[in-house]
Amino acid sequence: MASPSWVLDTSVAAAWFFTDEPLRDQALAVRALLRDDPDSFVVPALFHSELVHVLARKSGRDETFSRSALELVLRLGIRTLHLSGEALLRSVHWACRGLGGYDSTFVALAEDLGARWLTADDRAARAAGKLAAPLRTWRG
Repeated sequence: MASPSWVLDTSVAAAWFFTDEPLRDQALAVRALLRDDPDSFVVPALFHSELVHVLARKSGRDETFSRSALELVLRLGIRTLHLSGEALLRSVHWACRGLGGYDSTFVALAEDLGARWLTADDRAARAAGKLAAPLRTWRG
């Protein structure tokens, strides 16, 4: 299996499902690339739990909508990886530099794999520096 280029952030996947997301078109382009080249993307194990939280909250707790969205994501077959102990310890570095705990995990995984973290969160992308690729300027 090829080495991934991108650690996909939950913010990008969530944008696939909400028309009010300002970067939705860019996020849908990512989804199209993911379908064509699934080996280029990975997510950490917490991705799906975080996505469920976002889908439920943003949809007004619409269970049918949230379940359907999650089913679509599962059908994409995005490779899910657990972080090494070293990467988990490095996530502390990122959290202490201003990233949230979840974001720190995504960045540490990208660092571990020699990939970049693709996120729709510009502030978090700035905090992660060269390990991040802001969705706003991403060119797959």
